Amino acid sequence: MKKLFASVLLSVLLISNYGNAYAYDDIPNDSEYFYAIEYLRRNDVFQDTKNFNPDIIISKAEFIKYLVLLNSPKYSPVENVKLPYEDTSDNGWYAPYFAEAIKLGIISDRELKMEPYKKLTLIDALQLVFQSQSIPIPKVYKGDIPYLDAKRNETFAPLIMRALSFGLIEPQKTDYVGMYRRVTRAEAARIIYKMDLVNLTPASKPEAESFDLYLQKIISSWEIINSGYINRDDISQSELSDAAISAMVDVLNDPYSAYLDPAQNSAFSDDLDGEIEGIGAFIGINENNQIAIIAPIKNSPAEIAGILPGDIITKVDGVDLTDKTLYEAVNLIKGPRGSTVKLTIKRNGGNKVVEVVRDVITIDSMDYETISNNQIMYVDLDQFNQNAPSEFGDIVDIIQNSREIKGLIIDVRDNPGGLLDSAIGILNYLLKPGAESVTIQYNYFKYAQFSTGKGELSDFPIVILVNENSASASEILAGALQDFGLAKVIGVRSFGKGSVQEVNYFIDNSSLKLTVAKWLTPLKQDIEENGIVPDIKVVDVASTKTDEQLERAIVELKKMF
Repeated sequence: MKKLFASVLLSVLLISNYGNAYAYDDIPNDSEYFYAIEYLRRNDVFQDTKNFNPDIIISKAEFIKYLVLLNSPKYSPVENVKLPYEDTSDNGWYAPYFAEAIKLGIISDRELKMEPYKKLTLIDALQLVFQSQSIPIPKVYKGDIPYLDAKRNETFAPLIMRALSFGLIEPQKTDYVGMYRRVTRAEAARIIYKMDLVNLTPASKPEAESFDLYLQKIISSWEIINSGYINRDDISQSELSDAAISAMVDVLNDPYSAYLDPAQNSAFSDDLDGEIEGIGAFIGINENNQIAIIAPIKNSPAEIAGILPGDIITKVDGVDLTDKTLYEAVNLIKGPRGSTVKLTIKRNGGNKVVEVVRDVITIDSMDYETISNNQIMYVDLDQFNQNAPSEFGDIVDIIQNSREIKGLIIDVRDNPGGLLDSAIGILNYLLKPGAESVTIQYNYFKYAQFSTGKGELSDFPIVILVNENSASASEILAGALQDFGLAKVIGVRSFGKGSVQEVNYFIDNSSLKLTVAKWLTPLKQDIEENGIVPDIKVVDVASTKTDEQLERAIVELKKMF
């Protein structure tokens, strides 16, 4: 049962993957409005309902309510308000929100009428969002106005041009903004979201008039290449696009951010789905930045072909891996069932070519067994993929239906992590209902995730094993249990990966994996580079057959019976 090698998967990260859990059934993750609506939902502007109904034309009153809730997160409606407008009712549902909007400067108490049920127009929405952020509404615009409807209305033209420069809106046509069109719920969410980001952007950002100059530089370069390059007919638009995005991500110098082309993205998604077609081995980067075998999966084609832990892969079907990324290497190694791949490997200073026949590989998220006279359930949790919460739920059922099992050991040694939702799903069985699981800190806001389960094992004796390769979602699990005193953590200090990656999918099935946040334990510990410090430090001696960490876990767990 002793673990000798790190189970480093392709998904060595914690992913906040919107592709796996939609906030609303009618807002898919590839919707142009998805992130705006999700942002406002997480800030309690919108409620958690099955459908969002994005195409409904909203009223002025509803829009003002959104602005109030975003600008006053702790606001709750009050009674007995008095509004100064001729066309409003003090008993209307909107009354308390209008009263708060007056205090916030979103609307003025000097107006005669407020038209609460008026269908919101684009001009109405822009005026309100500017006022909500105390940004003066411009009265003058110096420059060329290419939009016919804006040219015809000098009063609102400066507002329209400023909104365009902020990126709040987009013209309907090249020469027509559509400034009097009615606004849908989805469009309203996006306008509020983008204005909130503009307001919170550091002061060092270029002025609105020069906004997106650098983006325009990229666009202009694209156009120059496609129109002026001598061999323009040979240009691959997809390769040009892939190279541009990859170059931008490279500048970030972030090991967890990456652009994945369609093939790489497919390989990445397969690992999280729990089933792949390939050789059946965990592959990673060793201490010398070489692509190496961490460990073959038991009874896999790789193991049968004689692949060993520590083997350095130098070529795949003759392709040199020297300048290849891990994702590129894995993409070359994977392939359809029944096909053969030739791996050139370096072992003990020598080189050899090994042929491996690929097969369908099922990656189980965990194994389990009862030990110590069936008194202890031992769960070897290898990765947090999509199947992990349901598999753990099956183990919980076994524990609850057993009279012999008195304690639980969760082993996340060498577990590199996986999906955020999977970690939270497992914690639903271990934390008391309503307990905080983790806090996610973005650039502009933060929110806490709370246990929504029944906490079936929240009073059950638990020990969790960690080591230097326990990362990301493993640390979320261990950190939450440790903070609440629900489990004793045994082993050595964990890896220390406290960042969150988000996967953004494109229409061609490529994706951008980007670090967008950091996470904190329930007691607000930032474990980045610090890791989870075990309650009991136990070093596993590699030269012995005994698993010293597991043996100590058994001893400590029995004290808790």
